[in-house]
Amino acid sequence: MTGDGSQSVHDPRYEGIYQRGGASAPAARRGSPAPGAPALPPIAEPHGPATSVIREVAPEPDGPAARAASPRNPYDPWIWGVAGVLVALGAYLLAAPIIHAQQYAEAFPAGQMGPYTAPWFSYVSMAAPILLMLGVATAVVQLFVLSIRHTLTAR
Repeated sequence: MTGDGSQSVHDPRYEGIYQRGGASAPAARRGSPAPGAPALPPIAEPHGPATSVIREVAPEPDGPAARAASPRNPYDPWIWGVAGVLVALGAYLLAAPIIHAQQYAEAFPAGQMGPYTAPWFSYVSMAAPILLMLGVATAVVQLFVLSIRHTLTAR
């Protein structure tokens, strides 16, 4: 530090608040209020390709990098569809003899047939439980594969 006293001299280039001891002076505290913000120009509506647009630098989500990162199997919707069709077909074939019993009873004379024996009843009664189990098993395996795939990609 120099002892010449130049530090206590008021410098007219700077406001009093930036001078030593200027912040404590009552005149320095009463400064002019800050000027208001200038009015912004009105926002123009975009008119085609001449409008400037800010674009992200990151790759787009539909790009090849995003497709390579997602381990989604394109056959997943088809597998779910097959499982649903198998369950629906199995449930229909399980209930078909009951649903169509009245139609067959009306089609054949009463003395000709005994209690409801349609020719396809034996095939339906064997196929319905198999189709139901196959459809439910397909859905369970698909859920298992999807959960394993999700667990492996989350790591």
